[in-house]
Amino acid sequence: MLQERSGSMFFICMLMPASISIITEKKIEKKEKSTNELILKYLFYTFLITTIMNSLIYIFSSDKMIFYSSSTFTYDFCLKYMWISMIIAFILPYILKVISVNINIDLEIKKKRNGKKKAEKKENTEKVEKTKNSNTKKKTRKSDKSN
Repeated sequence: MLQERSGSMFFICMLMPASISIITEKKIEKKEKSTNELILKYLFYTFLITTIMNSLIYIFSSDKMIFYSSSTFTYDFCLKYMWISMIIAFILPYILKVISVNINIDLEIKKKRNGKKKAEKKENTEKVEKTKNSNTKKKTRKSDKSN
């Protein structure tokens, strides 16, 4: 019975804060998103919040406990974890909004494979032409010497 409760507490602690982040972001941006975008954002927030919380637990725990064992998720631990992760979940969309407004990232993608292949083909044809030219020059030299 205790393991079942700690298991459900585990999922609540891991998955609940991301939904708060999604709701907060929706209120900030005030635009509708597709289901795919919401799922991706939910997974992104789940990853970020869990990573931040794991880092905090690792830094501030007195004994380096085994993460996600059934004995870790006691009621006291879950309450503390939920409060801190809810605060992070509420603040995180604001931080990401500020970062996205102030930092602009431009990506330029070039097709190198086609360019390389074309350059290689050009070089190969030039080499072939040079070898043909040198072979014909050799043949003409031989024919000139024989005459």
